[in-house]
Amino acid sequence: MNSIKRHSMDTHKTVEILEALASGCSPSTGEMIANESVLNERSVIRALQIAIDNIRANQLREVSGVEIDEAVIKRTIELFKRTKQSLTPNKLVDFFLGIKTIKNGMLISNQLYGMYRSVYQKGQLLDFFTQYLLDNNLTKSKNNAYRRIDFFEKETFNKLSGEAINQLKQNIEKLGVLKTDDLSEYVRNARINHPRAYEAWSQSEKSILSKVLKYTNDLELLSECFQRGKGSIRSYGQKLIYEAQKFT
Repeated sequence: MNSIKRHSMDTHKTVEILEALASGCSPSTGEMIANESVLNERSVIRALQIAIDNIRANQLREVSGVEIDEAVIKRTIELFKRTKQSLTPNKLVDFFLGIKTIKNGMLISNQLYGMYRSVYQKGQLLDFFTQYLLDNNLTKSKNNAYRRIDFFEKETFNKLSGEAINQLKQNIEKLGVLKTDDLSEYVRNARINHPRAYEAWSQSEKSILSKVLKYTNDLELLSECFQRGKGSIRSYGQKLIYEAQKFT
């Protein structure tokens, strides 16, 4: 048991270090890494993010004993969206086990329906998808307490130097945009002014925003740097602050 706990702690620390490096910061001091460092190269940042995602996926498999291809999960999520089904752990479990609570014809006729009926137990899949939705910010919580965070309503301040702002923009630019295929017209229009609109928030980007909020609450500036709308910055910033306060 002690070896398992030690492994979990070591893995958690490893992820923290990788996330700091991917966001362009020193893991020990939090200082921004020099622009010319190899760690600021786009390919290195992508490699670090892939490593982080793989470690988290391995952790999830170790805990639940479930291994489902990411492509299968994403196809299912898109299917749920197209059929306007609520995306909950229980619904996903029922879909993959082929349980009769699923009534929608498009879901039942899909080749993924009942795919893991004889492979996993309901409890295994429930643990797996509960954690998966949380890790990927897909859980619709009824608790909107984070919206009471008034950080962005306070007097606007900015302690970032011009050099720091340029460095921030470069770090965000290096993250790239992954969601580029099959975009709706609404998303395409939104990206005219905000190139990263409706892009999923990666761990690296969340780490960068968390650090930057210590220096500014200027939504105009943050929107420009992160290439996202002010509403998205406000909402995610509130969540990060709220979560940080819960553990202090």
